[in-house]
Amino acid sequence: MNPQLSVVIPVYNNGELLRTTSFPSLTASEHFDQMEILLVDDGSTYAATREAVAELAAAHTNVRAHFFDDGGSGSGGRPRNMGLDLASAPHIAFLDPDDAVLNDGLWQLGLALERHPSAQLAIGNQLRTYSDRTEHVDNLRHYTHSPRGGLLYAAGGDVLAAAKFRPTNLSSFAVRRDWLRAARIRQVHRAAGQDSLFFLQVFSAAEVFVACRTNTYEYHAEVPGSMVNALTDEYFRKCLLRERAQRTWLDDEGLLETYVRSGFERSFVWYLRQLRRTPSEQRRQAASTLTRIAELYVEDPLRHRWRYPQSMAFFRRPGVPSPEGLKPWAAAARRRAAEGSASLRDALAARRRRAGRTLPGHDR
Repeated sequence: MNPQLSVVIPVYNNGELLRTTSFPSLTASEHFDQMEILLVDDGSTYAATREAVAELAAAHTNVRAHFFDDGGSGSGGRPRNMGLDLASAPHIAFLDPDDAVLNDGLWQLGLALERHPSAQLAIGNQLRTYSDRTEHVDNLRHYTHSPRGGLLYAAGGDVLAAAKFRPTNLSSFAVRRDWLRAARIRQVHRAAGQDSLFFLQVFSAAEVFVACRTNTYEYHAEVPGSMVNALTDEYFRKCLLRERAQRTWLDDEGLLETYVRSGFERSFVWYLRQLRRTPSEQRRQAASTLTRIAELYVEDPLRHRWRYPQSMAFFRRPGVPSPEGLKPWAAAARRRAAEGSASLRDALAARRRRAGRTLPGHDR
């Protein structure tokens, strides 16, 4: 076998999703046999998950399994790093068990790298699915600032800063294996959000990327039990691990000041939204951890001039919000207004239907 693309899938106690979601979306590809599928079990404690991994590897010659036997590392960093070490194909892509490939998207990312040898990575778009809606996520609009001709665009720290350090989801890009290994970029063990930091580091280290303007995969945003949907104070402690590593990296790359100015507060406000979803009895400890995260980037959070209303409220530091800081509130207000209008329309339609069923002579 001479695979052209290695797909790394970290697994932990989610074997049923592996069987029903991610793996079928890969086998649907006509190029499935040309891919190397690396199932890395991070020490699952569910026998059914370990059996699923073993059975899939036994059933397909292009599927390889690796098992950790210590009960799990607590995040996807360790199994993904192991996948990077095991990969034998020239290009590497990532997929989580609860997500699905679209339009043969991961193969198309690898093919784009094959066709554009000057690019270190390929980036596509995605769908984000909720229980009541599906959103198209245009990742590329953030990064296509410096055209290099055709589908090629400049990457690097300057472009990342222009994108305000926005990460893209892990399954939205593929990267050259040998280049990545030479760059020595690894995901942080036991951390949350390590995949976002991984993308920032990869994009910053790259010189050129190729744009794939299709939806490469579908991200399922409301999977029960996933790290971002089972929020506890431990989740925020794992975020602190990632933020410490990120702060060190930004400083080493000379990007720290730019990040604090253009990217940090937007990311911090995302944490504040997660805080509202944390069980009430754990919010005090989680809030304390968030203050420690803020202290990594600003000297005194209680005296810092915040630009977003959410940050001002959290630190009890009133001020005048910036236009950028008001955007999330404005977007949320528009969503609430749209939801209210839809509810009103549904109520009026139901009322008309009831009125239409009323028979003559049967007035109350």
